[in-house]
Amino acid sequence: MIEFKIENNEGLQSRRNFIKVCSKVLAGVTVIGFVAPIINSCSNPTGPGSQVAPFNISVDVSSLTQNNQALRTSTPDSNSLLIVRQSAASYITLLLICPHALCGGSTMIQSGGTIYCSCHGSTFDLSGQVTQGPAQSNLVTYSTVYNSSTRKVTIHN
Repeated sequence: MIEFKIENNEGLQSRRNFIKVCSKVLAGVTVIGFVAPIINSCSNPTGPGSQVAPFNISVDVSSLTQNNQALRTSTPDSNSLLIVRQSAASYITLLLICPHALCGGSTMIQSGGTIYCSCHGSTFDLSGQVTQGPAQSNLVTYSTVYNSSTRKVTIHN
């Protein structure tokens, strides 16, 4: 609580103090208004995976009979995924959005053991690791659980 004492001789000084205090409070509120969104953005991920709505899907992978074969599917909000068979019981799912410039969908081309982004030429291996830039980080991977009795994988983020 701020108190101001106004007396005849001090009236002018008290007004000046009041204006100084108000200016400092206003400056503080302004700084908080600018800093709060910056701090909030630091706690929120901004990579490719953060742009995908939460999902939990099951996909039949019975057509993947050899290691390093891949199957393209999509999330409920139409982001492209690549499911790669690593072994008979192990699969990995990659989000096909390049971390360099967030190009995705048809710009991400899988051929053999390579995933190529036609936007700027980045390449990735079938585990999502960047093998050639300009991308500096790997593709986003999702938890993938294989059910041998149904021959389906369940993917969720």
